[in-house]
Amino acid sequence: MRGAGSTSSSAIVAASVAVAALTLLAPHAPGYDPWAWLIWGRELAQGGLSTVDGPAFKPLPVLVDAGLWRLAGDEAAPGLWLLLARAGALAGAGLAARLAFRLAGGSWPAGLVAGGGVLLTAGYAWHGAVGNAEGLALACGVLAVGLALDGRPRPALAAGAALALVRPESWVLLAAYAVWIGRRQEALRPWLAGGAAAVLALWFVPEWLGSGDPLRSGDRARVPNAGAPATAAIPAWAALRAGLALPLLPVLVCALVAPGRARVPALLGLVWILEVALMAQLLGTSGEPRYSLPGAALIAISGAVGGIGLARGAWRARGLLPAWPAAGRVVAGALGAVLLATVVFRAPVTAGELRRAGDLAELTGSLPQAISEAGGRGRVLGCGTPVTGRYRGPAVAWALRVPRRTIKTPAGMGGAVLRSRIRRAGALQPAAPASGRVLGRSRRWLIQGACDREIGFAPGVRTAPPAGLIRTGTAGTATSSAPREPARDDTRAPGEWGTSARCTLRNRASSSVRSSAIRCPS
Repeated sequence: MRGAGSTSSSAIVAASVAVAALTLLAPHAPGYDPWAWLIWGRELAQGGLSTVDGPAFKPLPVLVDAGLWRLAGDEAAPGLWLLLARAGALAGAGLAARLAFRLAGGSWPAGLVAGGGVLLTAGYAWHGAVGNAEGLALACGVLAVGLALDGRPRPALAAGAALALVRPESWVLLAAYAVWIGRRQEALRPWLAGGAAAVLALWFVPEWLGSGDPLRSGDRARVPNAGAPATAAIPAWAALRAGLALPLLPVLVCALVAPGRARVPALLGLVWILEVALMAQLLGTSGEPRYSLPGAALIAISGAVGGIGLARGAWRARGLLPAWPAAGRVVAGALGAVLLATVVFRAPVTAGELRRAGDLAELTGSLPQAISEAGGRGRVLGCGTPVTGRYRGPAVAWALRVPRRTIKTPAGMGGAVLRSRIRRAGALQPAAPASGRVLGRSRRWLIQGACDREIGFAPGVRTAPPAGLIRTGTAGTATSSAPREPARDDTRAPGEWGTSARCTLRNRASSSVRSSAIRCPS
């Protein structure tokens, strides 16, 4: 049984990697947090680390990214991280399906409902698509729960330790299991103590070395985004409601009637969501719904088993109602209809999340062209400290190969201002500098600066895009030639922007060099 379980887990992981690789044929790019982890991984691989700015530090993604950068360098590391993160999200759903299948006594419908319930959990598709670590966390968590239920504490603790390096909410549950198993198996106690020390060291020591404050990530987690539960009158209640709204409603209800051991995932998931709520209330963390995603996915496993159990019970009870022999069939059909209606309702939401990920890929993928047209990394940095809009700092830092702290976000500071439309129909952000020329542009970006330079167009001349930005076409294929469109606040007459022209920088001191290049607006 154990051998079969190990084989099926390996098959799920292999299939997840294959499907994740296929998704990279479409436009793709990491999100805000993954870009920061990539930067820190690159710095760590080079013998340094600066975590002063950016999101909360997470040891597992940063350590993995350090290895990926060593293996593949700037060009391929972002794509490889996306491969792992997307494979983790798919494997999380697959492992959840496998666990539900086993807990339901070999029921394929239970497995399908659990896997689909995880994939349709609100936010799950988005976080997997942009490379956030929630999918990897769930895969580790489900694997740990399954191994623990099988009576295999050593691999269960190893999977739990990996989860603990991604989400601190797991610490309480993992510590409780470690204490329980340590009381029964004395031989594991040294390993348990060493593992706990290693997890804590990997969280706090790099942060201490990188920022001088081992608790910086905790402080960063207490900076909520607009509308986060932490901003509500009662943060715990808001976080609890947000967490319980993540799973499909029928799955949540059916988790209450899951039998025997099938209740364990739901109980663990509920504890996880309660912990997120209490941390928001007592510690001031933001309590964002994504923190509760692993808990919501665990509830989906028990909900699938409970729902199939209800359907089976209704079918078996059909003979108890002689006046209506079709009663069991009707009840089972009604349960299926409710689930199907919920799926139909949630599917467009998940599709919207994937469209947002595609929009992000277009935004990030058009940055190389703008930097190239500005004269390259050296000339952009030569204008002074780069400035960009919110949520774009890590991507810009990776493209320019500088630490995250080098990129500033308040407008009016520094030199080159990298403005972009964070949504296709949105306005350019941040605000235009008071005095500055256009240095480079692309579909979604406009780089302006007040450099003491003259800017003109050199038709037909192009430079290679800066290394390290993820491509937005097929895997390994650059697509920096997307057609450009005038910025909304650009006063240049239509037609003056040549599709094959490039803004070239020249030192104003060399004004004796005359050309017929079109002058860029000031």
